[in-house]
Amino acid sequence: MSGKAGKQVQLLTQQQLQELSGRYQQLQSQAEAISQQANMLQITIRDVETALTTVTALKDETAGKETLVPIGFGSFVNATLTSPDKIVVGIGAGVSVEKSVDDAKGLLDKRKEELTKYHDKLNETLTKMGQELQNIQKIMQQQAQLYQAQQSSQPRQQPMHAE
Repeated sequence: MSGKAGKQVQLLTQQQLQELSGRYQQLQSQAEAISQQANMLQITIRDVETALTTVTALKDETAGKETLVPIGFGSFVNATLTSPDKIVVGIGAGVSVEKSVDDAKGLLDKRKEELTKYHDKLNETLTKMGQELQNIQKIMQQQAQLYQAQQSSQPRQQPMHAE
């Protein structure tokens, strides 16, 4: 007979429940850390987008023109362009290099693409962790229901009442 019987759920031992609870807490902590990392990455992506917008806007400007240059956090500084055809770009470890506008734009586009891919991977990981957390919650709820059913099926002692 191959009838489709419901999945038989067995009551877990106290140790198994503790391990499951520990795994849940570990996953929660990891998910929180990854979420914070994804948020910081999103801020970095926005910074790269701001730099791209600025570089694109400066491309057609002429030397000697006064302009507002974004310095971050919605703040700007008045500046006079001396070489709008050259952009100083950070390449990491506190090192910056001078690039043409097109080269700087290409570098920033590449950096944004890499950061976006990494951000997407973090979000995929968070989704998987969220699914695992939901599975653990489901198991814990089933265990609680089994425990309650087991407790209610055991004969109860009636408390004595004084009359």
